Amino acid sequence: MKKILMNLLTFLLIVSILVVLLVSLSDENGVKYIYKGNTEQKVIPLKPKEYRCSDCSMEVEDLDYAAELITQEGNTYFFDDIGCVVLWLQKHAKAKKNAKIFTKTLDTHQWIDAKKAWYTRVASSPMGYGFAAYTKKEENFVNYLQMQQMMLQGKNLYDPFVKKSLLGK
Repeated sequence: MKKILMNLLTFLLIVSILVVLLVSLSDENGVKYIYKGNTEQKVIPLKPKEYRCSDCSMEVEDLDYAAELITQEGNTYFFDDIGCVVLWLQKHAKAKKNAKIFTKTLDTHQWIDAKKAWYTRVASSPMGYGFAAYTKKEENFVNYLQMQQMMLQGKNLYDPFVKKSLLGK
């Protein structure tokens, strides 16, 4: 009985050590979703695959479609697609208060206030929603509020009727 108890305690000790090692390694080299301490609410420069989207967990790889949401507390959330920002905000309404949203534009490849951007509906965005930001308005572009409403209503390229009417496919 004593031998079984000793073996069990040894096993639990080994498992505990492995769990501590795995947790400590994952914090250092693991998946990153949030950058903390950005109290100035400025865009955090990104490298491809450095962060994961806070909504869909895909790697933020194509930086021309990337977006960042920065809360008043200085937490920066990263997104691979502006549509993911809209869906994430629907689930995290508290984060909306005084948050700043920035997105990269396809025309200038610069970060701008997402609410001042114009959005095409037919882009090959990472999640396939079709929205991509531009600095200047062009024909058939929509503003942020229209894009947000379309995302929440499912009126994006995921909808086969929308896709057919916009792309003829």
